[in-house]
Amino acid sequence: MSRWVAYCGQASGREFELTAEKKRNGKSHGFIVVDRCDFVKSYDFVEYLRAGMGIDIVFSVDFTGSNGPPSDPRSLLFYHPCQPNSDVRAMLAVSYVVQEYDRDRRFPAFGFGAVEPFTNGTSHFFPLSGKPANAYLNGMQAVVDTYASLLPPLQFSGPTNFAPTIRAMTAGERQARGVYTILLILTDGAITDMQDTIDAVVAADDASLSIVIIGVGYADFSSMAQLDGDGGVLVDRSRWPARRDLVQFVPFCAFEGKDPARLAAAVLEELPSQVEMWGRIVQAIPGFC
Repeated sequence: MSRWVAYCGQASGREFELTAEKKRNGKSHGFIVVDRCDFVKSYDFVEYLRAGMGIDIVFSVDFTGSNGPPSDPRSLLFYHPCQPNSDVRAMLAVSYVVQEYDRDRRFPAFGFGAVEPFTNGTSHFFPLSGKPANAYLNGMQAVVDTYASLLPPLQFSGPTNFAPTIRAMTAGERQARGVYTILLILTDGAITDMQDTIDAVVAADDASLSIVIIGVGYADFSSMAQLDGDGGVLVDRSRWPARRDLVQFVPFCAFEGKDPARLAAAVLEELPSQVEMWGRIVQAIPGFC
């Protein structure tokens, strides 16, 4: 193992000799040339919030056929006003704390994996409002009511594709200023477009976006661990690595029936570090991002 030492302000435009850490024979192990060295100030999550950075909470719901028909009481999508299904329980539990970060309490909500009424073919990204130009719903009750109203007319299909939603969110966030988005994806099972989703996540590493995947039900969610990135850096099909981790996976069943604050804490656990890393990548200054 070789090393080189330079002091702050002395590295730019200089050449440094590499020396062995253990051997002191004076033998050169090569050189490292620093063409340019920039010093960038880092800011923490609280500094961004204090400077007025807004948080947008966006919901994306899995309507694929693997959930089962909503008329079947055993289905994950079975819904009754007195018996909310897993999707609704997860949304309400997460929003219990997360909505406090959203200043206007207006939530864009989308779906994927279903055939919309009066359309042909499966849609992998559609607004629950039915209005492509305005996906915002006023408050969590509006999100739940709109979701429930869609269960009868939707034709549940597949496959389970995340990439279209992530790409759409990334494009939107690159046009937004002063807002950081948390995309909450509620899904019941394994993803079917893993490589496309990895590519979309890597491409989004400079967007003001974090993705939280909430696993609903008891399916095999092992593939989600790869997206989470805790086991290693995500690399796209061009071998380009992600510059930060922006995905968090949370199994809802592990928090079902417990204090909603525990689920919210798991959802938000990595948010501060993800925002801070995004700020370093794009050199975002609080109040000017």
